[in-house]
Amino acid sequence: MSIAKKVVGELVVWGMWLGIGIVASVLLNNHVLVNAQVLTGSMEGTIMTQSRVFGLRAGFMDAPSRGDIIVFESPLPDEFDEPFIKRVIALGGEEIAIVGGIVHIDGVPLPESYLAEDMRRDFAPVVVPEGTVFVMGDNRNYSRDSREWGAICKDSIIGRIYLDFSPLPAIVANYNYK
Repeated sequence: MSIAKKVVGELVVWGMWLGIGIVASVLLNNHVLVNAQVLTGSMEGTIMTQSRVFGLRAGFMDAPSRGDIIVFESPLPDEFDEPFIKRVIALGGEEIAIVGGIVHIDGVPLPESYLAEDMRRDFAPVVVPEGTVFVMGDNRNYSRDSREWGAICKDSIIGRIYLDFSPLPAIVANYNYK
C-alpha cells in the first residue's frame, strides 16, 4: 500500500472522529446540557457577573426544589432576550412573604446562609400558584425577580445550574431547605 493511500486512510478516520465529536457536542449542548452566562449582578455572592455556568437541561433533572439555581426563559422578553438565572425560593402551593428582610415560607423563616446582606424591603404574602416556582436573586437588593413579575411557569425552566466555570471552575452551592 502506498504512503498516499495510508495518509488518505488516516485523514478519513480522523475526519470521521471529528465529525462524530461535532455531532455529539451539538446534541449534548442542545438537548442535555445548559451553558449560560450571568449578565447581571443579581446572583453576586454566589455567582459573579459575566461568569459562565453549566448544568443539565430540564428534561434531565428532577422537579425544581427550593434552593436550586435555575436558568429560565426571560419573563421580560420585550426587555431581555437572554435567559435569567435565579434561585428557587418557594414552590407551587406555598405562601411566601418577606417580613423585616427575612423570607417566610408558610409562616416559617427561611434560613438563607448564601445571602451577602439583609433585604431592605418587605413583600406582602402571596400564594405561589401550582405549576410555578417563585425565584429570587441572591443579591436581593439589586435583583429583578418574582417579587416584580410573579412566579415563573415550570415549563419556562431551561435547566438547573451545577457548575460555575468562569473564570475558574467551582461547584455552585445549592441550598437545601429542611
